[in-house]
Amino acid sequence: MTPTRRAAPAARLRRRARRRLDAARATADARWGRPREGQRPVYLVAPAGHPNHGDEQLLAGWLRYLRHALPGTPVVVDCHTPGQAAVLHHSEHPDVLFTDTLWRLASEHAGADEAIGFCRAAVGDPGLRPALATGIDLLRSASVVHLIGGGYVNDLWPHHLGVVAAAGEAGRAAGARVVATGQGFVPCGDAGRLAGALRDYDLVTVRDADSFELLTGTGVPVRHVADDGWLALSAAGGVEAGDHPVYSPDPYACRDLVLCAQSDLVEPEVLADTIARILAAWAVPGERITVVESIPGGDRVVWDRVCARAAAASGAGGGEGGDGDDDEVGRALADLRLPRARFVPFQELWATGLPARPGQVWLTTRFHPHLFAAARGASGVALRSGSAYYDVKHGSLLAAGSQWTSVPADEDPRSVVSGVPAAGGIDPAAVAALVEGAERLAREIYRPGR
Repeated sequence: MTPTRRAAPAARLRRRARRRLDAARATADARWGRPREGQRPVYLVAPAGHPNHGDEQLLAGWLRYLRHALPGTPVVVDCHTPGQAAVLHHSEHPDVLFTDTLWRLASEHAGADEAIGFCRAAVGDPGLRPALATGIDLLRSASVVHLIGGGYVNDLWPHHLGVVAAAGEAGRAAGARVVATGQGFVPCGDAGRLAGALRDYDLVTVRDADSFELLTGTGVPVRHVADDGWLALSAAGGVEAGDHPVYSPDPYACRDLVLCAQSDLVEPEVLADTIARILAAWAVPGERITVVESIPGGDRVVWDRVCARAAAASGAGGGEGGDGDDDEVGRALADLRLPRARFVPFQELWATGLPARPGQVWLTTRFHPHLFAAARGASGVALRSGSAYYDVKHGSLLAAGSQWTSVPADEDPRSVVSGVPAAGGIDPAAVAALVEGAERLAREIYRPGR
């Protein structure tokens, strides 16, 4: 037998084995939700990767939903910090890719009108920014373009309207469905411009009444639904499940009082004084306190000021705030032994979950800790910054049934917070209805075959 004739059966065996292997891989890919050839991606737009615990939870919730609802469909996440977002979220979906195409385009112009015009033009003609042409081509291949929720489209960041407009333009060009969910558009001084940026959207849902009123009558297909955080709470076993991905089961972290105080978009020294007065009045010792960090670094600035004030009053070292020897609040803080508090940095918070449980009291300026802790049944106080941005957000949760007290962060809280709150969070039936509403909206957007 010649070498050529001997090689033929071996080659056939190799081909047969390769076909079996390919078939096995295809079966596994379908089972585990990996992409099938020719499947158009879902394109999510998110303010992810900064990181900010609330924004990251919204993205994680949508990725988990898509993993189960649309197995085999690849997902693209367009966000401002794709490298860090990939580190945080790569395990949530078997085929997710991170990019920053829309955010890079929008960052080229600070003004809203300039950003809208330029971003639309660049998506329509990739030659305007050839370095991003591959990313634009990927965007224009999507089956759904979806701005997930958050408070990133408003007058605080006017250039983000470029992201909104370009997403709509790309969806129109691709024949894709374009949606935005859980949006908070307040503060907004030009409803007409916002509506113009949303002109190509098939559906826009908002999380607060002010944002709904802003777009009512503009022609934008808007609905008042709720924050996307409620979808993140969708899981087998419900909010109380011991292995829920949002919450921590660690009793050492789930202490009686939990504090989350930001330093961005507030005056840290004013907020630190308000928190110091509340802690002194409540007299909860440090060993029963947990401090959580929603934004790394930024969310320990205020806590450090409070601890420095206690240290200064006790003579343990210099510090900011208070009135030296006459600082009654500082001396009360010193008696609480604040260094015994449990500090949970963002990295641990993301890895282990939010330390929320019934029977706690929370003290927070941030919105999503209010949502998630109140949903778990914790009592709390929402410290309002006095801005339309944060006051509207906390107000939306109060309107949804949160029993938390709401206190201006720049006023003496003693007249409002006379004792440790114990009213609880949001009624479990209301929580279940909000989660069910979020699931229903997700099914409407991502119906198979749509």
